[in-house]
Amino acid sequence: MRERLASIMGLNGYEVVVETFHGFSNTLITESEQAATLKGEKIQIMDLERVYLEEYLLDHTDGLEAIRHPNAPYYYRRTLAENISLLKREGITPKKFFDFLATLNSEDCPDKNRLSKLQASAIFYEAYEQSKSPEAKIPFLDDRGRYDLDDMIMLATGILKQEPELLATTREQFQFVMVDEFQDTNGAQMELLLTIFPEADSNVCVV
Repeated sequence: MRERLASIMGLNGYEVVVETFHGFSNTLITESEQAATLKGEKIQIMDLERVYLEEYLLDHTDGLEAIRHPNAPYYYRRTLAENISLLKREGITPKKFFDFLATLNSEDCPDKNRLSKLQASAIFYEAYEQSKSPEAKIPFLDDRGRYDLDDMIMLATGILKQEPELLATTREQFQFVMVDEFQDTNGAQMELLLTIFPEADSNVCVV
């Protein structure tokens, strides 16, 4: 992308900030003093750590009977991880997920077995989010706390909303943005954009 910009703009193209949403969010989280204060010592969870954590939660969390088969307790682990990732991409927190499930009735979800799985999935999602806190005391994780790849955008958005000075600095630095493949923008990404550019029509170029 930077080479394409340089071919159009000349050498000035190399000075344009080019980031993915995750890359931009991670830069904000790791390089901002205000963000570092709010993030604390949290570090990105490693893939193997996440697998161990998911299996640990399936073994130690109440209310997961619908998704914890007695003969194959980790059968739904991968599906749960994928579903949590999808929810986060749309900015749906465990509370929002629980609130949605509370609105369902027998007509909305006549399959009681499926509804039980959804409710258990919400419990698992909440437990997973809580387990990444430094206070969670998971045996194989140190007390620094964790965040995962899908947390980055939501974490960056939350930090910007909590820190007016950082938000003002970010708006000053990035007065205009061009979003490539905008049709693929998900809910969490859109919320980040609108946090920085509340009047998106005049600041965001869609391509």
